Amino acid sequence: MQSSETELLKNAFEEFVKASDSLTSYYLVLEERISSLNKEINEKNKELEKAKESFYNILNSLPVGVVVQHGKSTIFTNKEAEKFGWTEFCESLDQAGSAMGEVRNGKGYFRWRKSSLTNGSSGKEVIVFEDVSEIQKMKERSERDEKLRAMGEMAARIAHEIKNPLGSMQLFLSMILRGKMGRKEREYVNSVIFGVNTIDRIINNLLSYTRPKTIALREAGISGIVKETLDFMSVSVGGKDVKIRFSSSYEDRMWFDPDLLKLALMNFISNAFEALSDKGSLDVAVRDEGKWVSIMFADDGVGMDEETRRNIFNPFFTTKDKGVGLGLFIAHNIVKAHDGYIEAESIEGKGSCFTIYLPKGRS
Repeated sequence: MQSSETELLKNAFEEFVKASDSLTSYYLVLEERISSLNKEINEKNKELEKAKESFYNILNSLPVGVVVQHGKSTIFTNKEAEKFGWTEFCESLDQAGSAMGEVRNGKGYFRWRKSSLTNGSSGKEVIVFEDVSEIQKMKERSERDEKLRAMGEMAARIAHEIKNPLGSMQLFLSMILRGKMGRKEREYVNSVIFGVNTIDRIINNLLSYTRPKTIALREAGISGIVKETLDFMSVSVGGKDVKIRFSSSYEDRMWFDPDLLKLALMNFISNAFEALSDKGSLDVAVRDEGKWVSIMFADDGVGMDEETRRNIFNPFFTTKDKGVGLGLFIAHNIVKAHDGYIEAESIEGKGSCFTIYLPKGRS
């Protein structure tokens, strides 16, 4: 009996040892499998991190702003959105209450679109907006040039129609003067002739403003001309406390009409001085812009509203009590004749910035 029990215990122990060895073997296999799975998970996590990093790099490299929102909370913004000032931008979109449109803020003119995310992203929205400031500026310049051309042609046609009867009036009045008449009648006729000549002079000036300018190109230093004009105009500041700052990053010579360009520059400087109150500043800078040379006039004066900014280059448009409204129109024609263009930016109550762009390659 004892031998049988011993044999049973021995067999049981052997079975236990086998089971233990088997469990140990399975454990080692399981441990190896777990280690392999952990390695695979780590590799997958690394791949996911790389994919995530790549995805964010793509989003941050896009030339458009991307904002993801969940209700009022912002989940993600790319670098372009940060640069554009997305907070102010999104606030204006909330007020708009539509899914797409255009909006302007202090940093530019934007086209935007809003849509809801799907696939388990309930309540989340993605807003994509693109800076179309340059496109808008080109559109405004094109519209302005077309409008001024049409207005110029209309003014020229009207002026020519008026000049024809004026010429006849001058002829008949001169014939009347050759005849016999009293002193009083002669004074009356001379007064009429003076009026006719005045009208004729005004019409000739109008025609000279509306016709394309004939420019006499000379090679000269643009920076020197700007500084010379600024120094000359500085005497017209009067009793105002105005800080005038001039800088230039372009000292090469180029081809332009110095006399006509001075006339255009004087208009911008004069307008800047008039926009300043008793105290203010005017920054004038000449810059190298690749194919262009820019001349910037930036003041911290009264500024303009958007409606005024859009109309300032129109002939006879003025906000001054005694203004004629031809200064900036003439300046525009002069710059246009140089194959250049003008950009105007302004914030009411904060100041204005006018920039003239002239091509370097003209000769």
